[in-house]
Amino acid sequence: MKIDATREGGSALLSLDGRLDREWAEHLSDTLQELLQEGVRTVNIDFSRVTYASSAAPRLLARWQQELTMLRGRVQLMSVPPAVREVFTAAGWDSGLDTTGADGLRSSDLRRSSWHARKDFAASGLYELSAGNQEGALTCRLHGDPARLGQARMGPGDCHEVAMPDGSFGFGVGAIGRSYEECQGRFGELVAVAGCIMYYPTDGARMADYLIGGGHDEVVPRAVLATGLSCEGRFSQMVRFSTRPEEAAIPLSELAATALDASGSKVAGVVIAAETAGLTGARLRRSPADPAAPLRFEVPAVRDWLLFAPERTHAMTTTVITGVVARSPSGDIAAQLTSLGGMGRLFGHFHAAVFSYHPLPQRTVELPVLLQGLLANQQLRDVLHLVSDDRGGDGAGESALVRGVAWVAPITEIC
Repeated sequence: MKIDATREGGSALLSLDGRLDREWAEHLSDTLQELLQEGVRTVNIDFSRVTYASSAAPRLLARWQQELTMLRGRVQLMSVPPAVREVFTAAGWDSGLDTTGADGLRSSDLRRSSWHARKDFAASGLYELSAGNQEGALTCRLHGDPARLGQARMGPGDCHEVAMPDGSFGFGVGAIGRSYEECQGRFGELVAVAGCIMYYPTDGARMADYLIGGGHDEVVPRAVLATGLSCEGRFSQMVRFSTRPEEAAIPLSELAATALDASGSKVAGVVIAAETAGLTGARLRRSPADPAAPLRFEVPAVRDWLLFAPERTHAMTTTVITGVVARSPSGDIAAQLTSLGGMGRLFGHFHAAVFSYHPLPQRTVELPVLLQGLLANQQLRDVLHLVSDDRGGDGAGESALVRGVAWVAPITEIC
């Protein structure tokens, strides 16, 4: 068996030649997996030169058809010979089967991507903006004082109980709960979005935890934040992004700058769902409310407080990132933001919830459906405070993404 792949944007043509037995059906599955990870969502398979097909082939392709349908893509079988068609019909294959010729189909005939770079600096990514909701805007609330993290133990007066309903997002150092007394020994990195809270407890837990709101009684999940931000309102733009063909990844700072431009504002809130090339982040080992001692950032004491890798981690995972980005911020919000590498006077604060890999749809995406699907079907691996390690060759650099979707809106009120 021989498998030739021709790709154009989000579509691919696979030409098969020979016997598609069980072993080669697995090779075909591996090829489809690789294409999916590269962003392909529409696959046409030319069977005109297939002389035999095992019953393993229709079962395997039915699974991939279902997978791509969930991602708003499709699998189309073309030029299927009568003997091979019988195998697929016997297996109950009832769609995506075509007996018409495919000899004239060329890669240039496949649907082309409409993605384009918005700005000259966007050297690594291709971006497509939705029409958007011109009335979309966010109110941002600041919680706690990040400067106190390295000065004193966080007490009850430093912490805020925050409701995280659908239609809001938040991030920072916190814990799922309703009071300081309940949460003080567990404060860790936290991400809340679309009525779900994800965080990594610092009480010796070995796995991240999460809480999903909703249900018949419309339960709203709550967290206590020692420091961080929360935003509520409506998004104004959706930005789809993918790497340029010659690039391996998109720096987070580039995507953040593009999202900020899309918002038309000097400060914006962002939620990103993406497939990763690698993340640069840190996670607390101990709660900043630990009565033993305040958080310390100097070496070597910081190693007891923070988990930080000298290189990017979590490559080939799926992540949900929440954050705020601004140019030359002023006022109280400036204390919550740090410089983003590589983009001049761009500042931001981002946290990420990391899941086992699952390809993301590249058409219409509903954020609550996407997030609850990840929590139901994928493993929540980590929750990180993303950082930019700009120490040159000795540093880990910044987080890098491959493709995904970002929701963005201007922040019009800060309180």
